Amino acid sequence: MTYTIHQHQTIQVVKVESLLNEMNNNEILNDVQSYIEKGFNKFVIDLSDLSFMNSVGLNFLLSMMKNSEKSGGELAVANANDQIIGLLEITKLKQLFNLKPSVEKALQEFTVN
Repeated sequence: MTYTIHQHQTIQVVKVESLLNEMNNNEILNDVQSYIEKGFNKFVIDLSDLSFMNSVGLNFLLSMMKNSEKSGGELAVANANDQIIGLLEITKLKQLFNLKPSVEKALQEFTVN
């Protein structure tokens, strides 16, 4: 398995190990959709185990953001390394994402809102 999902209060933390395979990414998105259908719409994507991301990973993040916002929710991206942040900057997508240095910081922000 290339990901895990665990719940912290009403927030789903999605920890991914790889975002290089579109088929695996669709599996994660389908799993997340089942959480959305159960009424959960706040997600933290934990990238702490991800060392590299390409356009397939960018597409995954954009899909996650669209799905959570469409359900009235929010998305935060935690633990993005320099390569991932650089990719977001080059593609001019960085400003679209709520980047947090840790899962804990993301959870704190959601708890305050």
